[in-house]
Amino acid sequence: MSNTAEKLSQLHNYPHINENNFIKLQKSTAAKPELLKEIFQSYIDETRELISEIKTGIQKDNNELYYSAVHSLKGLSATIGCSRMFQLLRIMDSLNKEDHYSESQSCYHHLEATFAETESVIKEKVLS
Repeated sequence: MSNTAEKLSQLHNYPHINENNFIKLQKSTAAKPELLKEIFQSYIDETRELISEIKTGIQKDNNELYYSAVHSLKGLSATIGCSRMFQLLRIMDSLNKEDHYSESQSCYHHLEATFAETESVIKEKVLS
């Protein structure tokens, strides 16, 4: 098993939403509960856009676009506390920094699946 495959197999050890981050966001938005929903809806919307850029970067063999979108989404996921997404993007970003773009791009289907799961958790936990 390659190092990347091993790291990908460990993603299930990370929660979709880090509970500590979520509690901090709840506390900081307590005066305006709708803001919490807006924050997470914005995350979903921005993630969709960045995943689209990542896909375009792969399709057009544009490593600069690909790298930039992966890196931006990694930061966004860390900020909001979407731990599983962050860990996956950290793997992809690390591969990009080592110029292993094809190995990083092979993680794309994991990205789509992990985002679908994360979006489902957000909708159930926050947006319902």
